Amino acid sequence: MDVSIVIRTRNEAQYIGETLKRVQGQEFDGNYEVIVVDSESTDSTLEIVRNYGVRVVEIAQREFTYGRSLNIGAENAKGTFVVNLSAHALPADEKWLTNLIAGFENRDIAGVYGRQLSIAHINPFEARQNEMFFGPQKIIFNVKNTKMLKLVHFSNSNCAIRKDMWERHRFDENVPYAEDIVWRREVVEAGYSIAYAPDAAVYHTHKVNCYNAYKNSRDCAYALVLMAGKSRTILGILRDVAIFLGLIPKSILQNLTYACRNNYRQHLKIIPSFVVSAHYGWLVGRVRHRLKK
Repeated sequence: MDVSIVIRTRNEAQYIGETLKRVQGQEFDGNYEVIVVDSESTDSTLEIVRNYGVRVVEIAQREFTYGRSLNIGAENAKGTFVVNLSAHALPADEKWLTNLIAGFENRDIAGVYGRQLSIAHINPFEARQNEMFFGPQKIIFNVKNTKMLKLVHFSNSNCAIRKDMWERHRFDENVPYAEDIVWRREVVEAGYSIAYAPDAAVYHTHKVNCYNAYKNSRDCAYALVLMAGKSRTILGILRDVAIFLGLIPKSILQNLTYACRNNYRQHLKIIPSFVVSAHYGWLVGRVRHRLKK
């Protein structure tokens, strides 16, 4: 087996059928399998999945973390490469898998991540982020070009890793979010490279949801400051609050401008609430770390 594609699911009935259809329609010169790791879906997800004849591994929802579900998928993988794909990330064409695996140009490359595109007019915030984070230029990042590491947006929504690399560097099962960023930092610090393959693109968009924006920002911020070992001081909290207050007006203006220029005018009313929710989540995540004993 050349490639194992791991897809995490929980109540993904809306998109999982189309995702699997596009995955199974890949023009790939090799063998690949699909493994779905489901954490107690209560909709028709598993019924749809089984119609495609893929392997299913079921885990309890109480045991779920992003890192744990990916590790379980990799444990069951037979491939030389393990591809991590979100259940609602739709491969943009039939060459997605070929282009993703082609990114492993040499043995120093531990992981390759692909481009993420937005489905039109669903979520202006993600659309703006995708334009900022996933450009058209192919890049290889490593510890030698640390300045470029700021441009790395390695994501388990659309990526591939070497199975033998995962055996040495498993995903952190304890962080609530950003397990992909933690993994990327670990392998880069170990001397390996990360490649970005823009021609391995998927359509990946979520509906606008203020609570999810808060929760994801909170969990991501907490994981990142935990990884960075930020100091736990009152001064640090005051600094975070000042940054939070300073970012809000600028971020609202930027998102309003983007929405107007790109025909997302139906989202103008929710932009202030969404921006405050996301940044407040960032603040809560950082303060939670600073107050932890």
